[in-house]
Amino acid sequence: MSAVPEVSMLQGLFSGFAAHLGLNLREYQQAQTVIAVTVQPHHLNQAGNLHGGVIASLADTAMGMSGTWHADPAQWRLALTLSLNINYMAAIPPATEVRAVARLRGGGAKIFMASCDLLDAQDRLLASAEGVFKRGRLRAAATEVVACP
Repeated sequence: MSAVPEVSMLQGLFSGFAAHLGLNLREYQQAQTVIAVTVQPHHLNQAGNLHGGVIASLADTAMGMSGTWHADPAQWRLALTLSLNINYMAAIPPATEVRAVARLRGGGAKIFMASCDLLDAQDRLLASAEGVFKRGRLRAAATEVVACP
C-alpha cells in the first residue's frame, strides 16, 4: 500500500477520542476507508480481551469516513452516526492488530449507508458492522473543534 500525503494529513484530524484509542488511518479513498489499532492494555475489558466499545468505535469511525471522501481534500466532511449495528464474532487478545475495512454501500447527498469488516493480520473476521450516517460540515472547518491540546 503506497503512502498518500492526504492520509498522513488527515491522521492529525482524528478527534481526541480516536487519538486516545490510537487509531491509525491506513487508507482513505473513494468509498473505502481502512483504519487499524493494535490492542493495548487500556483497550482491554475485564476478561482481558479488546473491549467491545473500542471495536464499535473503530468500526464507527471507519464507516463514517468511507462516505465522506472527496477528490479535493478541502471538501472532506465529518460524518454523524444515525444508526450502528455490530456483530462480535471472536475474542481479541492483547497485541493483536485489528483492521477495520469500511465500504460505502449506498445513499444520497446527505445520508449514506456503510458496512465494515474487522479483521486480524490473518484476515480472520473478528466482527462486522453496518451503519447509517449523515454527512456533516467540512473537516477543514472543524479543525479547531477536533484538535486536542
